[in-house]
Amino acid sequence: MTRANAKRNRAAGRGSPATPVVPRQAAPVAEETKRELVFLVADKGMEAMIGAFFGRPDFHHKLSCAPFDFNPKTDIVRAGGHDPGLVKKEAGLILNRRRHEFRRAIVVVDHAYDNPLDSDRIRERISAQLDGTWEQFAVIVIEPELENWFWVDYPDLVKKVLLWTAKGGDRTPREVLAEAGLWQAGADKPLDPKKAVEYLYENGYSRDMLNGIFKRLALALPSVRGCTDESFRLLMATLAEWFPATDGRAVTTHASTYAVDNMEQTEHTQ
Repeated sequence: MTRANAKRNRAAGRGSPATPVVPRQAAPVAEETKRELVFLVADKGMEAMIGAFFGRPDFHHKLSCAPFDFNPKTDIVRAGGHDPGLVKKEAGLILNRRRHEFRRAIVVVDHAYDNPLDSDRIRERISAQLDGTWEQFAVIVIEPELENWFWVDYPDLVKKVLLWTAKGGDRTPREVLAEAGLWQAGADKPLDPKKAVEYLYENGYSRDMLNGIFKRLALALPSVRGCTDESFRLLMATLAEWFPATDGRAVTTHASTYAVDNMEQTEHTQ
């Protein structure tokens, strides 16, 4: 039989039975080649802060977890569509195709955007996109947004990273914001963390309100033991569970409250 006749017979369904086509199996991925953790973040500010903090050689001391290899250049993915897209479907589309590269994943999003969902519902929607693909993942929803992580109880450091101007003088950002009605007496954070940063910049008290403030803060922050933000404490608790410290230091969780134990000891034993 000529090649032409064979081709016509196959097209007409005649001739010798065709050899069954066996689906190609994906090559098994060696677990030891995977990187430990990937962050999926919504914007450049998150990328700057997380990249700078986890790029520090002492980040595990700050978080009371065991050290693990982390490269800010490869282990952070920034979404192009920001928070709404991640909640709808983009978190799964972006991360699930990277499962062969990483063992664990953390998604970080702001809550303060135009949506009717509360934080729990946002976590549920994003988790549903990852469940079944990732064995270990976490969804961190910042209330209301990333600037809430910025306002730490280190006034001189905050002034430094804001590039404080002569107009502010010896006053702290908290004092200036209190005078403007943007920080209530006794509160840990400004009423609107993002608006507070913008106010200081727009009124000449600081020379930066962009991503540089997050990077500078993350690089210089001496401790996180006083952090009161629930989303950050969830991040700490998650990492302590995935990468438990071997010297007895631990971060414990109780329902929706994330309590940090022995943090003072952690900071003094660096």
